[in-house]
Amino acid sequence: MSKIESEQQLSPSGTVDSDKYTFPQISQINIYPVKSITGISLSSSWVEQQGLSFDRRFMVADMNGKMVTARDNNQMVRIKSALQANGLVLTYPESDPLHLSFSDFMMEEVSCNVWGDEFQAYATSEAANAWFTYIIGKKVQLLFTGEQSNRQREKIQTNVSFADGYPLLLVSQSALDELNQRSPKTHTMAQFRPNIVVAGTKAFAEDGWKRIKIGEVEFEIVKPCARCVLTTVNPETAMRSEQNEPLKTLSTFRADESGGIFFGQNVIAKNEGMIRQGDKVMVLESKAKEVYPDTSGDAIEEETLKAITISVNGYMFDGDNQGTLLDQAEQAGVAITSSCRSGLCGACKMTLESGKVDQPDMPALFPGEIEEGKVLACCCVPKSDVELVD
Repeated sequence: MSKIESEQQLSPSGTVDSDKYTFPQISQINIYPVKSITGISLSSSWVEQQGLSFDRRFMVADMNGKMVTARDNNQMVRIKSALQANGLVLTYPESDPLHLSFSDFMMEEVSCNVWGDEFQAYATSEAANAWFTYIIGKKVQLLFTGEQSNRQREKIQTNVSFADGYPLLLVSQSALDELNQRSPKTHTMAQFRPNIVVAGTKAFAEDGWKRIKIGEVEFEIVKPCARCVLTTVNPETAMRSEQNEPLKTLSTFRADESGGIFFGQNVIAKNEGMIRQGDKVMVLESKAKEVYPDTSGDAIEEETLKAITISVNGYMFDGDNQGTLLDQAEQAGVAITSSCRSGLCGACKMTLESGKVDQPDMPALFPGEIEEGKVLACCCVPKSDVELVD
């Protein structure tokens, strides 16, 4: 059997009959110059091993170098950008534009942290720091990777920009179409922030790809992309979905046994080159698809709303048995350290001193921790009066 995707059958000569069969092709190319802001759609892009040119080459960080993202600062998705020959311009509805010129950057080395990766980035300008401080509401700084990122990820044997973990994200348009058929809400591709969108495939065909070629570049499909709370933020209004969509729907047919939710594929480039909108996607090698149980038809009995008392580090407040601990604490003005808000990072891990919670088995919980009383505030739901400490 050929390594070309199974939807594309071979002619007797062993080649694809291009008159009869259609290859998948690129329908969108997107970059996000600053991590967590609105993307820019391109007709073509130069691919580097650290990702698409200009993609996530900037990042907002606190004064200790820790990343600041739209997961906790939803307003960042309303920041837009335009590329210029000597830099870029950033706009935000309630602020004057910020003009960033590479020649004005201080370029002083700054230690920073992206999901545990410690590496050196570069300072930009005091004007940029002040502009983002106004939007975020606390003192932050804008960092630059430089022409070549110093962040080396040994796991994938390449350097990466300020992206979460992998240089590129690929999603098929049919995957979004399938989600929208199942979800009570209509979702846009912008919620998932892909670099490459592919049209002309069956739903989630990308799950079965291992190596592909687009234009001049060969890519390796590394692993499915675990999705976080950022997908629930409306890219236009910066408002989070009260129904936790699309994660709620995705959890019914794209979740693994640990509760991780997956949509799209993390990708690395094996060489540099140009890709263009409309380029054919040649599937060079396939792999077995991940299997996710489909529970969408399961009947779910609605639980009666019940008032309870919640204590977090000695601070007591009224809550209920339906919202997550993190959401309820924030509504009550009680601070809990958090980051990914989807059970992946462990920043909100706490100890349950008394009471009962519904805590799914999430990636940030190590074996045996649930039995020891460890919970994740972002995804556990109190079921009785509870007392927790961090």
